Amino acid sequence: MESRDVEAWFRELRKGNAQKKVKPLADPTIDKIRRIMSLVFKHGQRCNFLPRQQEGNPMNWVSQRTTSDYRAIVMTPKQAFEVLLNTPEPRRTLTLSDAATALRVSELLGLMWMDLDFEGLVIYVRRAYVWGRFKEPKSKASKAPVPMHPLLAGFLLAWRERPKYARESDYVFPSVKLRGKKPLSGSIMVQKYLRPAAISAGVIAANWKGRFGFHNFRHSLATALVKLKVDPKTVQGVLRHEDFGTTMELYAQSDMESMRDAQGKFLEQLMGDRIHLLTERVQ
Repeated sequence: MESRDVEAWFRELRKGNAQKKVKPLADPTIDKIRRIMSLVFKHGQRCNFLPRQQEGNPMNWVSQRTTSDYRAIVMTPKQAFEVLLNTPEPRRTLTLSDAATALRVSELLGLMWMDLDFEGLVIYVRRAYVWGRFKEPKSKASKAPVPMHPLLAGFLLAWRERPKYARESDYVFPSVKLRGKKPLSGSIMVQKYLRPAAISAGVIAANWKGRFGFHNFRHSLATALVKLKVDPKTVQGVLRHEDFGTTMELYAQSDMESMRDAQGKFLEQLMGDRIHLLTERVQ
C-alpha cells in the first residue's frame, strides 16, 4: 500500500458519492481513520508481520488535515428560548435538558429514569443511543455525573407525571410509536421539530441547508458561560471534555459584539483622553 493511494482514497471520502448515497466525511473524521489505520500497521510491525522500519507503516507519510471548516451557529439565550417555545412536547423538555446540561442528544436519548437522582440533583450518563443502537458514552470524561438544577428537575418531574413510561427502567424520552421499547429518534426530531422551530424563531433561514441540531445548544451554552466569565475549568466540567484545549478552542466562540467591546477597551487604554491629539494631526 502506497501513501498516495491512501490520500486518494481520503479525497474520495471527503467528496462522498451522491449516486451511492454516501455522505462526505469531515476532515477530523478522516483523520481518525488515518490514526486507526496507523495503529493497525504498528500492531503488524510489533507482531513481525511487517518490517519495523518506518517504510513498514505507509501511514507515516499520509498527509491529512485535522481541523474542520464547520462553524456552529451559536444562539443567544433569548434565541434558544424562542426555539423552546416553538417546540412541542416531549421534544421541548428534551431540548431544554440539552440546552441546560450540554449533554449530547445521544446521551439524553439513552437516559432512563433510574439515571436521574432527584434528591442529589445529579444525572448519571450510563449509555448513549446512536442510530438505533445503544453504546458506551463517548469517553471516560463523558461518564462524569452531570448537575441537575432544581429548575430543570422540576420540568423533568412534570414530564414524568404522564400516565405511561414513568417506571425506573423506562426511558425518559421514549418512542410512543415503539411502545416505549426504544427512545425517540434524534435525526427525526431535528428534521420535523427542531429545524422548523429554529426557523420560526428566526435563528436560521427557511432555505438554509447548513447543519443545525441539538449540538448547537451545546455550543451556545459554552459560549454563554464564557461570556458570563465562568471559570474555564468549570466550563470544561460542564461540557465533560477530557482536553481543556477542546473546550476553549472549539466551543468558546466569541461573537462580533464581544470582540468589538474588547477592541474598544484596548482603544480606551491606548488613547484615553488624548484622542484629540490624533484627530488634530489628521486635520
